[in-house]
Amino acid sequence: MLNDLRCQILNTEISVVTVEDAVAFLAGNDQVKKGQYVCNVSVDDVMYARKDAKYQRLVNQAVLTLPNSRQISSEIRLQGYPRAEKIDVVDLMERVLASSEEKPECRHYFVWYSGYGSPEDGSFMPECLFDKLKVEYPHAVIAGGWEYSEEDHSEEDYSSDDKSVDSKDIISEYIKDSGADIIWVAMPSPMQEEWMAAHRGMFDGIMVGVDYGLNVYCGTRKKPQEERKRGLLYWPRYVVSRCRQLPKGYIGMNLRYIGLTGKKFILRTLSWAPALATMLIIFILSSQNGVASGDTSRELTMGLLHLTAEESPYVAASNQAAIEALDALIRMIAHIGEYAFLSLMIGFAVSVNGFGGKIRMFYMCFLGMIVAVADEFFQIFVPGRYGDLKDVVFDLVGVIAVATLLYIWSRHFEKRKTAHRTEEKIPSVARRKFMNLCLDDITFEEAVCQIGVLACEEGKHYVVTPNVDHVVKIEKDLEFRKIYEEADLILTDGTPLMWIAESLGCPIKEKIPGADMLPKVCEMAAKEGHTMFLFGAAEGVAETARRKLIQKYPGLQIVGAYSPPMGFERDEKEVEKAIRIINQKKPQILVVGLGAPKQEKFIYQYREKIDFHVALPFGAAIDFEAGMVKRAPLWMRRFGLEWLFRFFQEPGRLFRRYFIDDMKIFWLAWKYRYEIIRLWDDSTEKKEGL
Repeated sequence: MLNDLRCQILNTEISVVTVEDAVAFLAGNDQVKKGQYVCNVSVDDVMYARKDAKYQRLVNQAVLTLPNSRQISSEIRLQGYPRAEKIDVVDLMERVLASSEEKPECRHYFVWYSGYGSPEDGSFMPECLFDKLKVEYPHAVIAGGWEYSEEDHSEEDYSSDDKSVDSKDIISEYIKDSGADIIWVAMPSPMQEEWMAAHRGMFDGIMVGVDYGLNVYCGTRKKPQEERKRGLLYWPRYVVSRCRQLPKGYIGMNLRYIGLTGKKFILRTLSWAPALATMLIIFILSSQNGVASGDTSRELTMGLLHLTAEESPYVAASNQAAIEALDALIRMIAHIGEYAFLSLMIGFAVSVNGFGGKIRMFYMCFLGMIVAVADEFFQIFVPGRYGDLKDVVFDLVGVIAVATLLYIWSRHFEKRKTAHRTEEKIPSVARRKFMNLCLDDITFEEAVCQIGVLACEEGKHYVVTPNVDHVVKIEKDLEFRKIYEEADLILTDGTPLMWIAESLGCPIKEKIPGADMLPKVCEMAAKEGHTMFLFGAAEGVAETARRKLIQKYPGLQIVGAYSPPMGFERDEKEVEKAIRIINQKKPQILVVGLGAPKQEKFIYQYREKIDFHVALPFGAAIDFEAGMVKRAPLWMRRFGLEWLFRFFQEPGRLFRRYFIDDMKIFWLAWKYRYEIIRLWDDSTEKKEGL
């Protein structure tokens, strides 16, 4: 099923899909596509749709509107859709043909405009097209082709013996009789969109506009990718070499598009100018040699003294120690002041780019710290200067002070702003997009209740609890991402994720850690009579946790516990043994504690072989219940410092995870910042519009 996610550029709605999504949709059996059409748009199409309401309507009615331009795909990503990519129609056609070679039921038909192009423009002969298709895709079913002429409405069908057809409407009958599933339409715009819209619903096949794609496929016109490889001057060369064929005002149209769509990007980029200018001034001052820097500082000190008192006793030579102390104080204040201003400028830029709250404070502190350390390191190479740790401390005082004050002020302002907001205006969304995954935005009690429901249902269900480490892994681990996409419940387990959501204006209702969920699930299972099984942890730990939980919750039926040996997932016999032990007990609730992503992948891979109703990959929860690992104090958990407590318990194992790998979460938060805000705003508008 197609996920119909669209982005609006000017007044044209563009589909947010990858090439793989488009191929799967066209080559699949999705009922939505029957009788529909697919458009591909570039800058000139978007600009033309802005002027012509009819053309705009034709494009927006398409079941898919594919971005066939890097300018378009870049704008979509800037609007908060990081998955968007340029989709070349020729590449799309070739992939669909290759995919359909294994599906004899998928039939292809080609329709092209006889007046499209000229020998100079790279026109093609139909015989060349079909000969090439037979050679490259011998197993693909080509149902036929049709040459369409707008002037005399005479068409030539290359799939039938009767080559003299006069009626323009008969093409629908030929396509319908051919049983074509995909009709590739090669006509100039807007004729192409008008033709597809006019024939919409006349046959079951889906129409795909490819413009001059057949010319490119036949080799009579170069692929844009091949021209682009020649260097950065591709676009100017393209304009010069094809100036006669390009629409009038092509250059002006592209420049107008950049002006219309680039306002937000320009604003977001320019918001960094004050911060960069401040950094430049800091490094210019630091580039002064030791003598010049001392003279500048001394002149500032003496000038201040003369302003306060004309005959100041501190000016006397006997009071040089006091002057030096005042000079040091002024230097300290200068360090604090310049980095306080830098922190403020960074906060301004981060705010313009969509962040507030704790995450904005983090960016201010982190970036300010980097500049402070780099500044002192730079001074090592300046004659007469040296890096001073005290200066770094002063710099950080200025950075942290401003970041903290801005956070406190913004919290106060937000409370005043939302004081009169009613609960009805705040959208209540169950599953919503968050960074590179989705989350079920529900409360703790709702999650426990939902697990109880899944435990009673037939089928194989599983729950995942994303934390920072999971989000970082999902970015590159496609298998892990697929597991998340198919999960029945996705519960937030990570304070930094809560901070990111809140800082971007889309707070999550409640943090739901697996370690806190397990006792509540046991309490619920004891009341409702659900059977449970503990699987994972070190040898004997699961059994210890089982005994303690049974004592803690009278009536709880934990029917079994098993701790597999380390690395068991690589041994088929050990995997079969583990599955056999679980299946002997047939638990309704299977709690797995193998660590991520091993536990999630084990459940997903063997879910059809294991007897359970709902699986809960709760990580170290079994160790916590067994008493083998001590949990952080409650106050540390409330402040999001549980990771620090665990690090001190296992520094060797967790150092890389917490201080290297998981730091990528802040880059991912920046990468997905506009998507989160946009989806939250859309939800709010829909809620308020009801």
